[in-house]
Amino acid sequence: MADKSAERKHTIFAVALALFSERGIKATSMQDIAERCGFSKGTLYQHFRSKEELIRSIHEYALGTLQEKLEAAAAENRSARETFLAQIEVLLHSLIEFKSFMLMQIREQEFSGIGDQLRQRQEEGRCAPVRNPLLTQAFLLIRRSLIGIYGPEIDRYSGDLSVVIGGLTFSYLQLADDWGMPEIPIPEALRHLESMVDAAAERLLRQQPEPLIPSSLWAEWIKEAPDESGAARRPFILIRQMRDTLAWSPLLRAEREEALEALDVLEEELSADSPRRAVVKGMFANLKEVHVLHGALEQLGPLVSYRLDELSAHESPSSKQ
Repeated sequence: MADKSAERKHTIFAVALALFSERGIKATSMQDIAERCGFSKGTLYQHFRSKEELIRSIHEYALGTLQEKLEAAAAENRSARETFLAQIEVLLHSLIEFKSFMLMQIREQEFSGIGDQLRQRQEEGRCAPVRNPLLTQAFLLIRRSLIGIYGPEIDRYSGDLSVVIGGLTFSYLQLADDWGMPEIPIPEALRHLESMVDAAAERLLRQQPEPLIPSSLWAEWIKEAPDESGAARRPFILIRQMRDTLAWSPLLRAEREEALEALDVLEEELSADSPRRAVVKGMFANLKEVHVLHGALEQLGPLVSYRLDELSAHESPSSKQ
């Protein structure tokens, strides 16, 4: 019975999205949706009590699906650069799938309750913006990828580069509508985005300007980020895999033992309540000399940076003194 209900909801989502694209959200009634689905309006109301609830459910479904795909892309055994490009590809596919619905929301100001939250905050005298948890998570994923690709020095420009990446990603989809260009194939868009971000990151690291978007504006997002399933364990899983790699690699005995010792120290520091960043950085420098660990280190780097920030964000003032 649950499977049938879920199947019917997906049918309603598909039909509603099609009608919203054809007629607009405000011009589409629940009766229109029920008729296109092939069942009564009463059956539709068994699943959704109002059009507002249906819109909110579609919104949550789209974001939830995107979240799952982004996490799946990150879970694959890829380098930091490959993970970044895979997640941008997921984002592009998802934006194409829900493009009409998103544009319709913007045109008709149907924001699934976000506008109501903003008005409520204004009435209560609160100026803090309403942040979507998925947008916060997307920023953290981009930040992690940037650190993995370009190193920890790029972190102060995470906000700036996130704006560049987001702007490029959305613009690729608008070129056909606003510029009259043919739709850009996703592989071509990814190659262009990669070259643009590489050029921007290289220039920022070389010239070291003050970031337009300082970390003080997004530091709170680290504290508010949704808890990732297994995220705290992933660095230790990678360290264990690196030990296995060393065991089977044709290295000199002294080189293998030094690398294993560095992994022991790194694991001990990460297990501590207050890891010492200098020690962690030193162990990473030692491990970078071992060529068979380069791929794993690319994955481990951003995870460790994220974990250090997370632990630092939750430290009490007294523990930092």
